[in-house]
Amino acid sequence: MSRRPALAQSLLALGLLLWTADAMAETTWTAFTPSDGSFRIDMPGPPEITTRVSGLAISRFVSTVHKAHRGHDAFGVNHTDIPKPILFMVPDKTILEAARKGFLESSEANQISFELSELDGRPAWALAYAIPARAERPEQTGAARLLFVDNRLFIFYSEIGPENAEKEDDRYFKSIRIPAP
Repeated sequence: MSRRPALAQSLLALGLLLWTADAMAETTWTAFTPSDGSFRIDMPGPPEITTRVSGLAISRFVSTVHKAHRGHDAFGVNHTDIPKPILFMVPDKTILEAARKGFLESSEANQISFELSELDGRPAWALAYAIPARAERPEQTGAARLLFVDNRLFIFYSEIGPENAEKEDDRYFKSIRIPAP
């Protein structure tokens, strides 16, 4: 039996793989600003937007997630309006710690680091995390920036395959602009 068909199939598969990798690398990033104008960011496509309202006896929380996908990679912004009475009674550090823990749990991730940083010239917390591979998704590297602007807690994040993480994270986080409140 000739090896030519097997070789041709292998070359075709390799070509398709390289073409797909090039296409993903050349994804057109576009600027996105939500209707309330609270931030501007470059994303690899239009984001899906989800809003969740939850409440306690004394107040309600509104969380909105803007998330764009490129293959298995995800780029998103989660922002939650914290009621002012809660901010008055609960220290920012406690809220940030609860947000960090909840974010890691929802991503099924393991924390690598959590340290003071900045985002668009503002103090922020940088969270690095690892997401183990699952049947439907390969292992990924996660990066997030958590910060308060007035009574809104922002979590900007990327979850990317480790081979492109540093370059893509840099591009994503440098594109973020937050207007003065």
